[in-house]
Amino acid sequence: MPLTTEQQRGNGPIMLGPRPESWRIMSETIESFLTAAHRTFVEVTRRAPDYFDGRPLRASDPPAGSARAVAAALGVRLSAVAAREFTAVDDLLDRRRHADVTRDGGDRGPAGDWERWRRRQDRRGAVRAARAAHLARAMDHRVARHSGRALRYRAGGRGPLLVLLTALGHTDEVWYPLADRLLPGRRVVMWDAGETGPYGQTWTLAGQLADFDAVLAAEGADRCDVIAWCSGAQIAVEYAHRRPKTVRAAVLLHGSYPRAVSDPSSAYERNLGAVCASVAAHPGRAARALRALGGEAVPVPLPGDEHLAAVEVLARTPPGLDSVLRRPFRDARALAGYSRQLTELWRHPVPAAAPGVAPLLSLGAELDRVAAPEPPAALVPLLTAGHGLLVGATHYSMLERPEVVAAVCGAFLDDPRPGPPAPGGPREVRWSTAVAPLTPSNPSSPSARSAPSTRK
Repeated sequence: MPLTTEQQRGNGPIMLGPRPESWRIMSETIESFLTAAHRTFVEVTRRAPDYFDGRPLRASDPPAGSARAVAAALGVRLSAVAAREFTAVDDLLDRRRHADVTRDGGDRGPAGDWERWRRRQDRRGAVRAARAAHLARAMDHRVARHSGRALRYRAGGRGPLLVLLTALGHTDEVWYPLADRLLPGRRVVMWDAGETGPYGQTWTLAGQLADFDAVLAAEGADRCDVIAWCSGAQIAVEYAHRRPKTVRAAVLLHGSYPRAVSDPSSAYERNLGAVCASVAAHPGRAARALRALGGEAVPVPLPGDEHLAAVEVLARTPPGLDSVLRRPFRDARALAGYSRQLTELWRHPVPAAAPGVAPLLSLGAELDRVAAPEPPAALVPLLTAGHGLLVGATHYSMLERPEVVAAVCGAFLDDPRPGPPAPGGPREVRWSTAVAPLTPSNPSSPSARSAPSTRK
């Protein structure tokens, strides 16, 4: 179960999750250490540019000379300490050491010129981000027709068909960084979640499933893999249950589902469900609900306690995503339609396990403040490939850590056998076992708001 608010407000250090005994598997160089440190530095300073002003980065047994390299490349002080002194940020760095998945390509610059090395890394990251941002232009724009409407979708690549199914109220823009990494060797299709159908009626679950059928028909495909995010995960489960011969395997990414009273749920899910139910029943309340939800979220100052500050900075939504994530709340009309859709979707219980349903893998995030990190009890029997938690990640991991999500999804979709794709996979994921069910090792900070904001 998630930690309670009272537990979250404890003043003691955050307990960090265990790592596999085999986590050290290859010789570490300054460059490989600095690659992990640079990635962690970029992720943290995007959220809080001054985070490392006065705060060190900690590591156990770093390679000789790495302190000078970190100072030269990142302007950060590196402290060699025991793992028990790690904050959540330090733990994330530790898990990334030696992990080849974090590297987009080797770049061994002149020995000791780590400032120049850092500039090359930044340029490489900027090029990759720009390519992902313009992915939509490079993909084919296609149309699937059904039920008196034209569904526009994007498609690219060759190979087994992979459907990226987004959340209600959102567009396919949430997939660009991940799709860029999954395209080689796959035919990737994605589309905006349907909002209205013919004659302006709200597009319900039946409409979302019909969209799915229409895209497959337009592609001439009778089998596909699926990666689905947030409320799209429940739609994917419904589709896999109703079309067991069509879905070969599916990854449920930060899924948000209807839950029994006894199920773990986030404060956001509980409050959003109440707001949407009210607006769905009384659409005239949408404008007032928007005002109550407020505008863009403004980050609160980081706590003085280093352990809580590390959790808070990792839990923040990266900047620059407001236009993408606020779409269901862009105006009163959008909120009214979204409320009807979500309320209707959550009236459908999670389907029961049935023979022939595709292998399902669930991925949650320790610092998810939108969906509960744990799946509801009704979903667990369907998760033949298990459930994993992305350490120190949020609800938007496909935008924040697309290389890690792509590695996990790619390994599973290449070989969707029972059990998680843990051996050799990213150490940023902790997998559940029968004897050690997962709970977040890094709870959200007490500054997390209990009411949903328009920054989804």
